[in-house]
Amino acid sequence: MITNISNDNMQISDNSDVSIQDTVPPSEETIAVEAVPTETGDSANENSVNPQVDTKTESNSTEINSNSGVNTNTEASTNINGETNTNSATQTNNEANANTETATNTITNTNIEATTTAGSNTDTATDDNNKSDIDQQTDPSMEYWKARQITALFTCDGYGLLYTSLVLLIAIIVSCLAYRWFVQEHLSNSLFYVILLFMTLGGVTLVYASHLIAFFIGIELLSIPFVGLIGYQYIQTHSLEAAVKYMILSAVASAFLLMGIAFYYATTGELTFSGLSYQLSTMSYPSNLLLMGVCLILVGVGFKLSLVPFQLWLPDVYQGAPTVVGLLLSTVGKVALFCAIARLFLLAPIVNNETIRMILVIMAFLSILWGNLVALMQTSLKRLLAYSSIAHFGYLLIALISVQYQVLALETIGVYLIGYILANICILGVISLESHSNELQDHENEVDLSGLFWRRPILALTMGMGLLSLAGVPLTAGFVGRFLLVLLGVTAELWWLIAAVVIGSALGLYFYARLIINLYIRPTYRDDQLLNNPVIKLKWQDIKISELMIAFSALLILICGIYPKWLFNLVSMAQYLTT
Repeated sequence: MITNISNDNMQISDNSDVSIQDTVPPSEETIAVEAVPTETGDSANENSVNPQVDTKTESNSTEINSNSGVNTNTEASTNINGETNTNSATQTNNEANANTETATNTITNTNIEATTTAGSNTDTATDDNNKSDIDQQTDPSMEYWKARQITALFTCDGYGLLYTSLVLLIAIIVSCLAYRWFVQEHLSNSLFYVILLFMTLGGVTLVYASHLIAFFIGIELLSIPFVGLIGYQYIQTHSLEAAVKYMILSAVASAFLLMGIAFYYATTGELTFSGLSYQLSTMSYPSNLLLMGVCLILVGVGFKLSLVPFQLWLPDVYQGAPTVVGLLLSTVGKVALFCAIARLFLLAPIVNNETIRMILVIMAFLSILWGNLVALMQTSLKRLLAYSSIAHFGYLLIALISVQYQVLALETIGVYLIGYILANICILGVISLESHSNELQDHENEVDLSGLFWRRPILALTMGMGLLSLAGVPLTAGFVGRFLLVLLGVTAELWWLIAAVVIGSALGLYFYARLIINLYIRPTYRDDQLLNNPVIKLKWQDIKISELMIAFSALLILICGIYPKWLFNLVSMAQYLTT
């Protein structure tokens, strides 16, 4: 109302030739403009005008009460505006006009007196509120960090930004490790890096996906380059076998996933995650077709994440693939997909159905126990890590089951995945540096890594730190993530899964400790030079960027375990930007 009065007032004050019979009395609007501040920068003029308003309004009231017939409103307006214009038509008003002006002036005078007495107390408060509102509306940083919908397929937010940074960081580390792995070959391996680039694009697409079609495209763009990466060094023993197995099972998983999406669309008529949330929340009860579609989607996701009972392909593929590709499979290939599934389950209330919830609980329970039990019998380190990854993503299913009920679920997923990625970089990075592409097999057995501390002590220390983090030993990042998972499971009352986590952690501690001890066994069958010179000599020329990245990952594991607050802040900021 104040802004409308001020606009009318400015028009009346500029047009001095307009007669009063055709317009609203000017004193009313003139006083209203000067009594209520409309701009923050005119406080000095406002203070100088208010005394004149008070004196003139008092004279107006006395003169009108005496019915002198002289219109003093024009005098007040000319005194306030600093003008000397007089209008002869205003002097000849009849008594009826004077009486109507008397009524209006008395109302405006009382309003003005109330506003002028309270104006001095409220001017500063209104100015501060206006400034804060303007700052919030015009702050570019707040607008920049808001979640943005890129068409209907992708959502760009802090959640996607965090995991995109992790995917790009892993791709850079793998590129450095692959360069060292190919260093003894004199051929160009640029095709390997081109395929790696497409795989990274698929991971980024999957992280930002907010539509089931974008979700499917991201999975295919992530899976198809893996076939070329696994079978790239086909001269190795199990390389082609691993590539064929992965290609067939990936095609089967994609077929299940696509059929589940089709059933989903046939029931709900929506493919966006938010649209699915609306459709599922408004349905009175889920239909059999919808449950069938969700189960088929879980079958496809179970193949990609290698959860029980869809895990049999993973150890063979890990063993046949190059170690750097195994690092990609265990990190980017699973982390990006798990983040997309967490976004889907967060928006669409799939877990609310008791049948789907029970299926996920059974898959998590069996994955934890199967992965840790079978890993006890492995001598190949890559096969052991394959079964270990089955158990770790069984742990993460606890957070996925309770993602809709607990605020802590997304933060737990972020902390656990960061610790898991750092540990895999330390372990598989060391195996890659110990191996070369012109050999028939990577140095992945326990015999090959026995006594590594006496040959390359920094690599042995970093590998031991990664194994301790996977075991969940205190003062490591893996312990922080495992503790948050147990806390989340207790809060959600998932008692069977908590028991499985405790048993799996005890079993995992055994075979991880066995590998760590194997790294520090003093060798007895090395050459005479090593036996005669047991003192370890370190040369700065031998340290490359790959060793620095692996050592920095081990240092981050230790820092996150001792002081995890900054990691909590990072993950909670991404979770906040998601909402």
